[in-house]
Amino acid sequence: MLFVPNGANDLGAVLSTDTRPASAYGATITPSQTSTYGTPVQVGNDLTADCYGILINANSISSGGVFRQCVLQILVDYAGGTSWTEIARDIVVSQAPSYQLTGKWLYFPMYIPAGAAVAVAAITNTAGNIRVDIRYMSKPSNPTMVKRGSYIETVGVTIGAAGTVTAPSVTPGTAVTKPGWTLLGTTTKRCWWWQFSCQHSDTTMTALYYHVEIGVGDGTAAGTETIIANVLVSTSAAEAFTDIPIMQGIEKVVPAGSSIYGRAWNSGANENAGTFQIAAMGVGG
Repeated sequence: MLFVPNGANDLGAVLSTDTRPASAYGATITPSQTSTYGTPVQVGNDLTADCYGILINANSISSGGVFRQCVLQILVDYAGGTSWTEIARDIVVSQAPSYQLTGKWLYFPMYIPAGAAVAVAAITNTAGNIRVDIRYMSKPSNPTMVKRGSYIETVGVTIGAAGTVTAPSVTPGTAVTKPGWTLLGTTTKRCWWWQFSCQHSDTTMTALYYHVEIGVGDGTAAGTETIIANVLVSTSAAEAFTDIPIMQGIEKVVPAGSSIYGRAWNSGANENAGTFQIAAMGVGG
C-alpha cells in the first residue's frame, strides 16, 4: 500500500516553519563532526494536537565538489521542555540539495502526543549548518483508525569518529536485466513501514537517474520479496541527490531478524564502482 502523507488517512499538516519559501528553509541545525550528535534544536512550537506522522524536509546540505554526508537524530520532550528522549537516529540525508531543488523528504508515521516538543540534532563530515523543516500530520477524523509507530530503526549505517557516514555499497546495474541484491543489514525489531535513503561517495558526480529497490529475505535467499520497487532518485553534477517524496514510503510488515537487501540500476555508466550506498529505515511499534 502506497502512502501519500498530504491527504491520506484524513490528516492535516501543522507547519513547523510557516513562512515564505526560501532556498534554505526550516530550523537551522549545527551538526557535530564527530560520532556524537550535536546540540538538539527544537523544530516548530510545542504540538497543539496529537501527531500521527512526521514529514521531514532536510535541505541545504549538498556542496559542489564535496561528498557531504549527514544523518539526523529525532528527539522528543513529552512535557514540552528540553529534556530530550531519542525516538530515531542515523536518518540519512546526505547530499540533500536546497529547498528550491526539493531538499530531502522523508515521511514516518510516528505518534507524538499534544504538548510535546520535537527537536533535531545532526552529524556531518563537513562543517556548516543545515536546515530541517517538519510538518506534523494531525487531526484525523477517526484517530483509532490511523496506524502509527513509536520507533524508527535504521539498517546498515555506521558513523565514524570524524562524522563520516557509511552505508552498504551496491553496484547499480547498467543493463535491461535487474542487478542482484546486496545485503544492507538485519532488523533487530519488527517494522511495518519502510523508507530508504541513498548517498554517493563521489566528489565529481554526473547527472544520472536510478531506480532503487528494497527487498526482504530470510537470510538464505536474497530479496525473496520486494518491499519498495522502482523508486526514482537522481544525482546532479553539483554532488546532490534528489528524489520523489510521495513515492518513497510504503507499508510492509517485516519481522525482527529479517535480512534487508537493496539494489539499483541507472540510466548510464556507473561512476566509481562501490560508491553508491543505500540505507533502509523501518518504523515499528
